[in-house]
Amino acid sequence: MTVTFPPTLTLLTTVALALAACADKRTPETEGDADAGILDDDDDDDDDDDDDDNDESGGGKLDLGDGDADGDGDPDKPPSDDDCDIPEHEPCDDGTDDPFEAIGLNCPGEPQVSGSVTGSADALAIIERIGDTNTWAPTEGVQYALLGSGRTDEFNRAGGADLEFCNSDLGGDYDLAGELPAPIDVERVGMQDCTENPALVGTGDCSNTLQGQWDAATNTSGPTAYDYTEMRFTATVPSTVTSVSYDFAFFSTEYPYYFGSPYNDMYVGWLESRNWTGNISFDKDGNPISVNAGFLDYRDVPNPGPESWGYAVDEECDTPGACVAPELHETCMKNHAGTAWLTTTVGVEEFDEITMVFAVFDLSDPILDSYVAIDNFVWGCEPGEPPNTHPVE
Repeated sequence: MTVTFPPTLTLLTTVALALAACADKRTPETEGDADAGILDDDDDDDDDDDDDDNDESGGGKLDLGDGDADGDGDPDKPPSDDDCDIPEHEPCDDGTDDPFEAIGLNCPGEPQVSGSVTGSADALAIIERIGDTNTWAPTEGVQYALLGSGRTDEFNRAGGADLEFCNSDLGGDYDLAGELPAPIDVERVGMQDCTENPALVGTGDCSNTLQGQWDAATNTSGPTAYDYTEMRFTATVPSTVTSVSYDFAFFSTEYPYYFGSPYNDMYVGWLESRNWTGNISFDKDGNPISVNAGFLDYRDVPNPGPESWGYAVDEECDTPGACVAPELHETCMKNHAGTAWLTTTVGVEEFDEITMVFAVFDLSDPILDSYVAIDNFVWGCEPGEPPNTHPVE
């Protein structure tokens, strides 16, 4: 279901069009065939010793064929940061109701994307802050997007242990049984990931980070994503650009009770590109973004007791006063948890048509809501970068 926003928000494409545009790009392109050989600049073949003496002047060189592997008529050059020209960006989110402008996309005179939003209209908001501190101030412009598996208008309301807020079922229209919307595919690509074996691109989740938690959430109807909410866009990578990045922060009322449990809500940042088809946001141990990921810096359990931990004890927080997060106290995440701003970066190729999906959903049940803030999408210059996520500096 595609949400229709006010007239000022132009949703340029549907999910189906975004997928069709990517369907023929799942297999890595074959590099041009270069006739490799060794050339010798020294015309004197009579004395091998003389050839050896000429090494300092470059006597031996690697022949890379005609130097035009991509067939564009221009000699190819190895990619480098010096070759990369990041498109200029001027934030355009002041007063906007467009979630793509809110995260740094589709500003006037800049590369444009085709975007759509799926889910309940109650599950998306454009906000200026979280709580009453600057901990989650915008990292680009003055606003950012907030997506949830519950009502976003309840997020900045002080909650409590009784889960007065952020504990809602958005309705069966937003529940997805059995699988997530294409191109997201939770299946592992194998024992290796696509960084180790690029031939696996297009066969599933290149990161191998989603299937374990998805399968663990099986109930009588199989794995189900409840209250599914997403933003997605397709774009052509600008000339010379070699990477993309974006910032996000994740919050969940499932902490502390479901800490250590497989029954956790998830956030997925999916990239569909020539060189990667899979989740790109996960911790260094390969955990998807949930309350079990390694980035949960803000945990608010001021008075833990046996009733706090339903599955596993968070040893760092099992002492009164050890984990108090006043930054969350003016939100429904009081007595729960969230991450700091994180940034994910991944390599792309110029002129490739890519699809990116930012999705959050409940697993196993439609209550105990989770949220993700998204901001600061950037075209960048980090060629060949495998997906990595770390705190914003």
